[in-house]
Amino acid sequence: MKKALRLSFLACMLTLLSTPIALGAPPQQTLDSMAKELERNQKNLSVPGYPPPYYLSYLLRDTKEASVIARNGAPILRREDHRKLVFADVRVGSFELDNTEDPYPGMDMPNMFKPFQAAAPLVDDDRALRRTLWAITDNEYKKAVASYLKIKAQGIYEETAPSFKGSFSKAQSAQYIAQERPFIESLESFEKTTGEISTMLEEVPEIFESAVAFTAVHHDRYFVNSEGTRLFLSDTYYSFSVQATARGEDGAIIPHALVLYSRSLKEIPTREELEKQVKLLIEELVALAKAPVMPPYNGPALLEGDTAGVFLHEALGHRLEGHRQNQEDEGGTFRGKLGDLILPESISIVDDPTLETREGMEMNGYYRYDDEGVPAQRVLLVDRGKLSGFLMTRRPTEDFKTTNGHARASGLQRPVARMGTLMLESTNLLSREEMKKRLVALAKKQGKPYAIILRRAASGATNTSAWGFQAFKGVARLVYRVDVETGEETLVRGVELVGTPLSSLMKIVAVGGDVSVFNGYCGAESGFVPVSTVTPSLLLEELEFQKAPQIREKKEILPPPTL
Repeated sequence: MKKALRLSFLACMLTLLSTPIALGAPPQQTLDSMAKELERNQKNLSVPGYPPPYYLSYLLRDTKEASVIARNGAPILRREDHRKLVFADVRVGSFELDNTEDPYPGMDMPNMFKPFQAAAPLVDDDRALRRTLWAITDNEYKKAVASYLKIKAQGIYEETAPSFKGSFSKAQSAQYIAQERPFIESLESFEKTTGEISTMLEEVPEIFESAVAFTAVHHDRYFVNSEGTRLFLSDTYYSFSVQATARGEDGAIIPHALVLYSRSLKEIPTREELEKQVKLLIEELVALAKAPVMPPYNGPALLEGDTAGVFLHEALGHRLEGHRQNQEDEGGTFRGKLGDLILPESISIVDDPTLETREGMEMNGYYRYDDEGVPAQRVLLVDRGKLSGFLMTRRPTEDFKTTNGHARASGLQRPVARMGTLMLESTNLLSREEMKKRLVALAKKQGKPYAIILRRAASGATNTSAWGFQAFKGVARLVYRVDVETGEETLVRGVELVGTPLSSLMKIVAVGGDVSVFNGYCGAESGFVPVSTVTPSLLLEELEFQKAPQIREKKEILPPPTL
């Protein structure tokens, strides 16, 4: 079963960074080494009686990571890591049909258990890098030939799916060298800060377990292909996360979290702002520990803040990824629905990975080129309620034959269509007061004693496989029950939102005039990639909430020594 999981990461950072360090040889030097080996393999790689590759590309990921974790007021873990990985895309056959149609490449080869390394040398060494590329290409070519012949043989017995329109599409070559991003030199100041923030949590009697972490990632991508594309891209990601756990009066374990995220040094908040947000987290967790448990519910719900983004991402976004429209094992929720009304007519949806900032925040989903070397593009997915597009890689679909720059992956997986920055736009916006009035009115009309407001999400998940239920789920952190007579809001816990996409999307009856930016990471077939959503609050006339899993524990026998 395929699941698309999303972890929440909001935007900000923590304290002043140290002096940046140099990042190695000029990017052009590495690209030249990769291009020379690619040209050699493209020209000479063939076996008599078997087809040569018609397309070849190399993607080198150079990742530096530094992190520190603190607990009980002191650092408990410090890690610094540097790794380089190479992904080689070797295609045998033609644009119309190639080896990538084999869902299990290499599984029936005699050497399928042969150790295979995709690790590139950490030092700038032309010979070492080219030998790495040579070994990887040789292995991938053999797998590609075997897969292509297997696919050709299957054509004798199996009918090609009507939706299949080819394995690969042509794209223009590109040349781009980004400016290298600076990176931190030392974790010393972050060890101090994480320890001090951890002490803030330790001093709260209701919190029995907590951890504070800082992570810095520097990610460079080098890409070359046989069509002449040469790219160097550089990104940095900084995060400061707080995990805290309390225990309810019924013994239920209640987790809460805050993740502050930034892509540049200039967006680091002050220490005062950081402490302010951690204090708010503590207040919310203490309140959750005392909040009543809400039973399952079905009725009007108002999604505020990041909860609207999670809903849009899980209910709609994954189902508009292009590769899901071709695969027979996919549910194909929106296959064949181009031009159909799938949302209210006042709503349009776009995905725009070219957007660097919005509402003063840096977009996690921003990128300039995707992992197939194609420029990122703004895509209109839903136009005034009607389905108008899909997120595309270079793999054609029934309705779209070319890419729009949404091929992404995190490691050695083959890139597939992924979201960048998903945005909801509407021509009819209401104020927050009007949204709440309509929420209460809907609940009264349906005979409900209360309605629901969601203000904070934790994570989301969805299933798109044809072998499972077409449904989505969202784990909510802050849920409020609204009395329809008084309008009073009461914090509750113990539920998570669920639904089916086609039904839930058409239940949207109003859109707020506010805008919330949600930055996160999304996990699917090609790994975890950074994403964003930009959404106003959404009012649904009907949404279901099911009972959340509960874990109950007895209190500790003795109080902690600090208390």
